[in-house]
Amino acid sequence: MKVLIIEDDREVAETVQMAFSVRWPESEVLVRDTGQGGVDVASTQPLDLTILDVNLPDQDGFAVLQAIRKFSQVPIIMLTVRASESDKVRGLQVGADDYLGKPFSPFELLARASAVLRRSRPGTVEDGHAVLKAGSITLNPDTIDVFVEQRPVKLSPTEFKILALLVSNAGKMVKRETIAREIWGTETPVGAPYLLKLHIQHLRQKLGDTGAESKFIVTVRGFGYKINA
Repeated sequence: MKVLIIEDDREVAETVQMAFSVRWPESEVLVRDTGQGGVDVASTQPLDLTILDVNLPDQDGFAVLQAIRKFSQVPIIMLTVRASESDKVRGLQVGADDYLGKPFSPFELLARASAVLRRSRPGTVEDGHAVLKAGSITLNPDTIDVFVEQRPVKLSPTEFKILALLVSNAGKMVKRETIAREIWGTETPVGAPYLLKLHIQHLRQKLGDTGAESKFIVTVRGFGYKINA
């Protein structure tokens, strides 16, 4: 496993690096103390996970996140003192998979990293190793490819997980609580219903589901969501 830490505080970077080295001794942990340095690594090396600070010396961490998302869907956890609700929502909106405020517990970071890695790996998807279909949507858990009417769609790991759950239950309503449990496990954050709504909104936009009537993801008001079979 290869992990990238983009963090200018040497003490924090060393703490995170040590935590990952203890939890996953076989892992390779790379550290960069500037946003551009992190983008350069992410664009040239295959990564399993990125830990990203917001307050970097050369550019805003949100800009770094957006830059990485232009070419990679690597799972990203934002780790920062800017832990207000608005900052968390902004991070998730531009493509973060999780957001942890400082000061933090290394054990909590490792737990969140484990959850993000489980969500991003196709082997955790129900009925993995088989192509999933619902209407004009085709989803391959093995390659993490998504097509809508043969048009390729790029999704974040969290969006892919939500879509895979809905497609594997095509035609059936999936409760919000069930989706939240798939996304966050037992560590459901405060404001989870709103965060889930944001993820669904982004997923609809990427699928081209922006009309007055949903073509794909249907909201079952007060209960959850379902995808048309």
